[in-house]
Amino acid sequence: MSRITVWILAVVVVVGIVMAIAVGIGYALISGAPIQIEEGTVVEIRLRGPLDELPQENVLAQLLGVDSLSLWEMGKVLQYAARDERVAGVYLEIHPLLLSWAQIEELRDYMKEFRQSEKPLHVFLALDMVRDPELYLAVAADSITLNPDAGLLVNGLLAEITFYKKTMEKLGIKPEFIQFKEYKSAESYSRESMTPEIRGMYESILKDIEDRLVSVVSQDRNVSEESIREVLQGGVSSGTRAVEENLIDGLGYENEVLEKFPTSDSEKYQGITAGRYLSVAKAEFQTRSERKVALVGGLGTITSGDSDPFSETMGGMTLASNLRKIRENEDLEGVIFRVDSPGGSAVGSDMIWKEVALLEEADKPVVVTMSGVAGSGGYYISMAAREIISQPSTITGSIGVIFGKFDVSGLYQWLGISVDQVKTSPNADIFSVSSSLNQAQRESVESWMEDIYENFVGKAAEGRQVDYEDFEPRARGRIYTGAQAVELGLVDDLGGLQTAIEHMKEALGLEPDEEIELVLYPRPRSFWEQLSSGSLLRVRERPSINQWLQEQFPLLSRPGPWVLMPEATIY
Repeated sequence: MSRITVWILAVVVVVGIVMAIAVGIGYALISGAPIQIEEGTVVEIRLRGPLDELPQENVLAQLLGVDSLSLWEMGKVLQYAARDERVAGVYLEIHPLLLSWAQIEELRDYMKEFRQSEKPLHVFLALDMVRDPELYLAVAADSITLNPDAGLLVNGLLAEITFYKKTMEKLGIKPEFIQFKEYKSAESYSRESMTPEIRGMYESILKDIEDRLVSVVSQDRNVSEESIREVLQGGVSSGTRAVEENLIDGLGYENEVLEKFPTSDSEKYQGITAGRYLSVAKAEFQTRSERKVALVGGLGTITSGDSDPFSETMGGMTLASNLRKIRENEDLEGVIFRVDSPGGSAVGSDMIWKEVALLEEADKPVVVTMSGVAGSGGYYISMAAREIISQPSTITGSIGVIFGKFDVSGLYQWLGISVDQVKTSPNADIFSVSSSLNQAQRESVESWMEDIYENFVGKAAEGRQVDYEDFEPRARGRIYTGAQAVELGLVDDLGGLQTAIEHMKEALGLEPDEEIELVLYPRPRSFWEQLSSGSLLRVRERPSINQWLQEQFPLLSRPGPWVLMPEATIY
């Protein structure tokens, strides 16, 4: 290591320490005196944008986002508040959301559970326009208030796929993609529109989710389904019409919502943010038990290497290692595996699948709880588990494989670039970006992919205890909602984390009222552990740009088999 590199690292470490101290002091100043929860306190939850599945691993990110709770922590807030006699109710303020339909269903489950305590849960929609997802969440509350100038954009669902065929032609780029099978990919680079199979698949998914939206809103708001479908047909609606249709309770402002809550003897409203409440309540209400189960996140696109929470990638090597350690840990009796992944590397997926299978062989049950997406590789890593739980609107399945490369020789010719080759064997250029696959090479790749596909389907059929011939028609790269997947036997039950806990108790031979303690694994590292490893500020020594290129070029230039879902944006 050069002297300059040492100095740079030293400066970065010092800056990191100073920043951490500054953030810590700032947080202490903001926090003030120790938090006291008085009688009649209202817990305030404000939701906006995306929501992480599990707590942030990076300490600095945790400090900077003091009240930025994960979905798991949101559930704890509502569970603890239901049991806490000092809490008078929950105020939920909804801003524009970037949540999956399954995440909304998980939050709805927690809200319904809280309301069983008979404490009020009031919603204020802090939005210019209320969309379908925000309404789907809000109707689980006792009351809904909307700003007088806001409106409803409850107009049904849309799936969009972008196609690049003409762009590729203009650039002189020839896409070469091979898929198993007809539902696996919309072929965005070589087509101009959806195939009948892909279109039918998305029509089925959107209809299932929209039917559920209409049914749930109808039940929660005591409104006929016909009235809701009229609103969907109309598209944009005013807040006044929303009140008339009983989709919301009234138009008003935040202070008017807060006045709905009962006050303590002091007659003064007392509120506490969800993050501050959780920091105190978890010490009083957190489950403690000798029966410990690991809670593991399988989150992000799957690679064959190491996980990187910053880029939201799940490394097969990293996760397989963590599962292996759990298998060897006598204090942990099983694994609840939270999966939210569109898939990725077939090799990385297989690494994780093997460790899940070994946990089951070691009589340490694995129960998968799927979130927004658990398709293709996301399903692959789940299918060896004892039980698979999903929300009704989880997107899952996509049991298939895809391979792709681009021949950019036309682009090179247009740019005046020439490429010359020396080959020691006929297939040395099979992954070259300056040539296309010949017929023999294409047949070789297809044979390889067919083996991967049959392996994927075979393992899935074995995990589901179904014959290959009966199971294969359910595969073919097709995606399903969780509700559809249950009917086809791809998923065992509908629900979220709480349902997974119930199945885990059953797998461990426990009574329903017995407690298990969930242990987040791997445990969050301390500030000094993260600082010394370089992960706190994402500092890693990189000797030179040249070495980095040498490391990355093989990954970029040698395509592998991918178990990725068809990509579409659903609004």
